[in-house]
Amino acid sequence: MGNFVYNITTESDEMKKSNLTSQVDGETTTFTTPEAYKTGSLRVYYNGVRQIESETFSETTTNTFTTTFTPNTGDYLAIDYTPQS
Repeated sequence: MGNFVYNITTESDEMKKSNLTSQVDGETTTFTTPEAYKTGSLRVYYNGVRQIESETFSETTTNTFTTTFTPNTGDYLAIDYTPQS
């Protein structure tokens, strides 16, 4: 699967989506977003299931996050986020 980024417009902010599956290698638990995001706006989806912040993932910087699990090769990892202004 190729990377994709597309925009969703909400009332106050533009939300983007990105496929991070290319970063999944069966060892990595820290993932990099295509651009800096607003703290608290990150949504992580693992094999289509939305993950819970502070339970299954944590924002580590404004362009990285860490999962509490290790996605396996072939798994799907995607995010929604609001870019920093």
